[in-house]
Amino acid sequence: MGERRVTSADVAKATGVSRSSVSLVLNGRGDGMVDAEKQARIRAVARELGYVPNASAVNLRRQRTATIGLVTDAIASAPFAGPLLSAASDVALEAGYMILTIDTWQHPDYVDGAMTTLRARDVDGLIYAEAGLRQLDALDAPPGVPLVLANAFVADDSLPAFIPDDEAGGRAAAELAISAGHRRIAFITGGPESPATVRRVRGFTAAMNAAGLPVDGAVVQARYSVGTNHAAALELLRRPDRPTAILAANDRGAIGVMLAAASLGLSVPVDLSVIGYDDEQILAADVPPGITTIALPHREMGRRATADLLARLAGEPRPPGGTEKLPCRPVVRGTVAQPPPT
Repeated sequence: MGERRVTSADVAKATGVSRSSVSLVLNGRGDGMVDAEKQARIRAVARELGYVPNASAVNLRRQRTATIGLVTDAIASAPFAGPLLSAASDVALEAGYMILTIDTWQHPDYVDGAMTTLRARDVDGLIYAEAGLRQLDALDAPPGVPLVLANAFVADDSLPAFIPDDEAGGRAAAELAISAGHRRIAFITGGPESPATVRRVRGFTAAMNAAGLPVDGAVVQARYSVGTNHAAALELLRRPDRPTAILAANDRGAIGVMLAAASLGLSVPVDLSVIGYDDEQILAADVPPGITTIALPHREMGRRATADLLARLAGEPRPPGGTEKLPCRPVVRGTVAQPPPT
């Protein structure tokens, strides 16, 4: 049987003061009620005895449970999204909150049920996070429960959301190739249904136009997969005027491009520069010679969404909605070099 929990009554007995005075001090309400010297003695004895506040009692007084519900589509199983969950948990724990997570495994019909389940657990607030950037048609939180989005947004900006700045990321990817001296640059995109694809193409086009480089024929539609990027790269690299740099849909797509180049006897980055997207964990840095890529701000999305929710729970003035775009930063490794001499 474990040791008995130290109570405020134990602290009162050890200090020789009333239990009510001990409770005032340990709950942060002693100023003006208990003299400073006595407060210091109570805190010192509480530390010596190993007193820990009873969370259930504290939360009952605060009308809070100090828990946050996190609903995701498939983020718990996504290979590159761990930092979002980790950062959200770190921020919550630092504020004395814990996170309860439900992963709906890409079943949209499960989302409302997941939120209802978490609300039944009396969570104080909710975060909804997607593995890939997504525009939501609607998302109903239980009444009176603040809801913040991560890697997802609603068209009317009625909910607070933190998403990647994919347009700037697409521009940054193109600028990496342009600054290395490339003029024949292609972009193999992800699926057209993804808002990330549309925004990255927009950024790519802006960078190419600013550099006076042709865009016609430079954008090739694929999916976010190794195989589709491999097939698209083979077509591009068999052209007489083949590109000297290819931007891939993601880091896995970059691997597909590299495999295509190898099958045609081309070396990366000597004959072909390759740029990925995501900075996927246990992949981008480990595939020789290390994939130059654009990092998605998963950790920052988790951190900012949780901090925003905690601020709302604390009663700080916050706008009711609005979407904030977070930077997608270039990560330079070994797949970009100057173009081969012509």
